[in-house]
Amino acid sequence: MPQLAEFVASHWIDLAIPLGVTGGLIVVVLLVVPRVINRIDRMTPVEIKLTYWRLLVAPLCWIIAVVGIYATIIQFEMSEESTDKVTVALAIALTLAFVYAGLRVFNTAMRGHHQNLREAHDPRAAYVGGLRKIINIVIIVVAALLIASQLNLEITPLLASLGIVGLAVALAMQDTLSNFFSGFYLMLDQPIRPGDYIQLDSGQEGFVQEIGWRATRIRPFNNNLVIVPNSKLADSVIINWHQPVPEMSVYIRCGVAYHSDLDEVERIAKEVGQAVQNRVEGTNREWEPVVRFKEFADSNITFVTVLRVTDPTQRFLLEHEFMKALFRRFNEEGIEISFPMRTVIIREEPPPAPQR
Repeated sequence: MPQLAEFVASHWIDLAIPLGVTGGLIVVVLLVVPRVINRIDRMTPVEIKLTYWRLLVAPLCWIIAVVGIYATIIQFEMSEESTDKVTVALAIALTLAFVYAGLRVFNTAMRGHHQNLREAHDPRAAYVGGLRKIINIVIIVVAALLIASQLNLEITPLLASLGIVGLAVALAMQDTLSNFFSGFYLMLDQPIRPGDYIQLDSGQEGFVQEIGWRATRIRPFNNNLVIVPNSKLADSVIINWHQPVPEMSVYIRCGVAYHSDLDEVERIAKEVGQAVQNRVEGTNREWEPVVRFKEFADSNITFVTVLRVTDPTQRFLLEHEFMKALFRRFNEEGIEISFPMRTVIIREEPPPAPQR
C-alpha cells in the first residue's frame, strides 16, 4: 500500500488526466444521453423507437471505461510482455462489451416481437422464442471462440471436434432436422396458416389445426386429425382455399340431350343458380351465375355453371342444393339430362347365293 500511494503521488498528473476524461465521458453518457433521448421523444411528432439507444448506454460506459483504463496504463513504461497482456485484456473486454450490447438489443427486439405474436395468437410465437435461444447460444459460442483465440489457445482441434460431432448429430437427426427447418419455412413464408382450408396433392384436405416443430395437424370434416410431417408438407403441391382471399368460384358440370333448346337451358341454369345463391349461407349473392357450354360429347352437350362462395367450405352445400334444384327444374321444363348411351345397328346377313 505505501508503494502504491507513493506511485500515485508521483504520477498523479499522468493518472488524473486520462481517468478524469474517462470519468467525464461516463458521466455524460449516463446523465446527458438519456435526457437527450427523452427530449427527442417529446419533441418529435412521429413516434421514434429509441429504446435500443437506451439499451446501449451501459455497454457504451463499459467501452469508455476500458479504453480510458488502457490509455492510462500505456503511458507508463512496461515490458513488451506486460504490454501484450494489457492489449489482450483490452481486446477481451471490448469483445465482451460488444457481445453484451448486441445481445441486449437482439433479445429486447425478439421479446417484443414474441409478445406481439402471442397477443395476436400467432403460431409463429413458438418458433420466435426457440429461435431467440438458439441465436443466443450461437453468439455466446462464437464470442468464446474469439476470446480463446485472443488468449492464443489452440482452437483448431476444438473446431474439428465440434465439426465431427455436428456432422454425426446431423446424420442421426436428419429426419427431425428436415421437419424442423421445413416447419420453420412454413412459419416464415406462410403458404398455409392455422384456420386455412387446404387440399394436398395426395387428395387429403381439411382445416390447418396447428403447425408444430415436427408435423402439421390437419382436421378434415370427419373431425379426425391428419398429421403430416413438415418435410412432406413443404414438398407437396398445396391448394389453399383461403388465400389470397377465401372467395372462390364453384364450377358445376352438367349435360343435356342434343334436341334441347340451349338458350332455354342457359336461362334456367342461371335462374336456378341465382335462387340457390340467395338462400345458401356463405355465398356471394351479388355474383351473377355464368353458364358456358363446353363440348359436343358422345351422348350430350356439356356445360358448366359458375357460382361463387365467400366461404370455401360452403361449396359442397352449394353444389348439393344446385344439383337438386336444377334436376327438379329440368324435369318440370321437360329438358332431358341424358346419360351415356350407344346406338347399335344390326344388319341382316344377305341370303346365300343359289347353288347351280
